[in-house]
Amino acid sequence: MMMIKLFMSSRWYLWFTLSILITSIGSGLTAVAVFGALSKTAANPSDFALTFSMSVVPTLFSSEIGKYLGKWYRPFSVLIAAEIAGALSLFLPFYALETGNVLMLSMALALPGLCTGLAVSAYHLINKRGFGEADYLHLARIETITFSAIAIVGTGFGGVLYPLLSSKLYFAIDALSYLLSLACLLYARSLIVGVALDCIDQETMVKLRFFSLSPDKKAILMIMPMLTLIAAPAMALLPVKGLEFNDFKVLGLIINPVLILLFARCLGQLIGPLLTSQKMVDRVFYSASGKSLLGLGFFLMYLFAFYTRYLPLLILAVILAHVFSNILFAVSYSTMLTYFSENEISAASVCSYQSTTLILALMSLPPGFYADQYGLVSAMLIFSFPAVLLMMVVFGRLKPGPELSVIS
Repeated sequence: MMMIKLFMSSRWYLWFTLSILITSIGSGLTAVAVFGALSKTAANPSDFALTFSMSVVPTLFSSEIGKYLGKWYRPFSVLIAAEIAGALSLFLPFYALETGNVLMLSMALALPGLCTGLAVSAYHLINKRGFGEADYLHLARIETITFSAIAIVGTGFGGVLYPLLSSKLYFAIDALSYLLSLACLLYARSLIVGVALDCIDQETMVKLRFFSLSPDKKAILMIMPMLTLIAAPAMALLPVKGLEFNDFKVLGLIINPVLILLFARCLGQLIGPLLTSQKMVDRVFYSASGKSLLGLGFFLMYLFAFYTRYLPLLILAVILAHVFSNILFAVSYSTMLTYFSENEISAASVCSYQSTTLILALMSLPPGFYADQYGLVSAMLIFSFPAVLLMMVVFGRLKPGPELSVIS
């Protein structure tokens, strides 16, 4: 209900969110095409891991570029440029599908990922400037629900269309999603007034140094990297598990199990924030064991998922794993908006994003090569379980104080 009130009181944010929704549909369509094509080839677990890694590595660089573009260009202008670049980037996955080359398919998501990174700083700055502290948890929910709900639509829609359409028509629809998103973004910009439109003031922009931060802010910035250490092997290897099952028909449509698992992942990401309240955010943030137990829950669910041979149990385990992970995401995002000032938020968001992306890039490839020889369950035990133990140690040492001050 509060999220609906937020949209009704801020019409610009409704169109802004709609733009992000439509972009997520496009991302889902692109991922379906690439992973669907890989599943039809003789791809190994390492090929899937490489594809996943290459979708995130470019964002390391583009998120930094986006942060510095904010010094000279307004945040909406940066987002508009990212949308245009995203539409143009579809030529790479289209060419990869047309050639059917496994290596090209593994590289196909690199350019779309590059464009995604450009928008990180601008997006968080607009959210910070456009709202107050009371709205930050709602923004965290909306961001996750926006991404997850429409990724479900994009994945589901793509899963239905991919076997039916030619590559040209499929990617024409994908490109149309970027153009519709761009139109919504332009309209949102026309409705908003005030500081959300301004460039970052270079004189007040803060360059964060992690080791000089208070333990409270360190704890905020460490939530997503710690979770990502646990999750990276699972995220990279999930499509591989789908290859153990045969395609099946539902209402006359051919359903690919790989795409069903990606759909289940998005469904868990959707449910997690809906279960989160401000009271839960505070309890989890101040509790080292609370954060660690959510990370452990993610690990155990994926360990079971990679072990089971029953598709319904596999789907349920994947959903539950991402419910746990996205409760942590809601905690991370809402506390970041609350406790980092406007002058710090761009640097803080990019710092969190880049550290998470770097971990995804580094920790998704080794499990893929290891799984080629020893299997998925063994890869999870070797690469993710030590990360669970590390999370417990890190959050045991970084305990937010009871008098954490809010900076707006």
